[in-house]
Amino acid sequence: MLTIRLRRTGKKGQPSYRIVVANKSAPIYGQYLEMLGNFNPHTKAIVLDNQKTLDWLNKGAKPSNTVAKILTKQGLKHKLIVIKKFRPVSKKELEVKKTQEEKQRAEEQAKKEAQKEAFEKQVEAEKAEKPAEDKLQEAAEESIKEEKVEEAEKVEKQEEKPAEKKENHSEEKPAEKEKS
Repeated sequence: MLTIRLRRTGKKGQPSYRIVVANKSAPIYGQYLEMLGNFNPHTKAIVLDNQKTLDWLNKGAKPSNTVAKILTKQGLKHKLIVIKKFRPVSKKELEVKKTQEEKQRAEEQAKKEAQKEAFEKQVEAEKAEKPAEDKLQEAAEESIKEEKVEEAEKVEKQEEKPAEKKENHSEEKPAEKEKS
């Protein structure tokens, strides 16, 4: 993305700026594609090549806010020349915005809940329409549960048998000690 911005030149305390076209991600003091003019803030002198500037604007280069102000002073008009106005926001305005955002969030949450309830009702209605499939499903689930219970019982029986053997062995050992 291309941008038209200022590049500082000059001595300490005596800045002057070049108006250049550069990639937006390029460093400020890095390479630029073309120099369109210069600006001296002390004398308010602006030297600008209007034709080159319009060509770059037509190619899609967006001017920075400061350059946009300079271009409007020079009398250039283009759809990409937009001056952003920054103004301080008071605490009251911030509170009003927060309350509006909270109301909006609450409304969105209510809408989501209403959609969820409607969806659940729709699912229940579909289940009511297909009872035969549900009966088959329930029967299958019951048979699966019964099989799991039977398997669990078998496992318990197998666990009890080794436990009984261990108990028998542990009882025999103290008896042997008493005999000796």
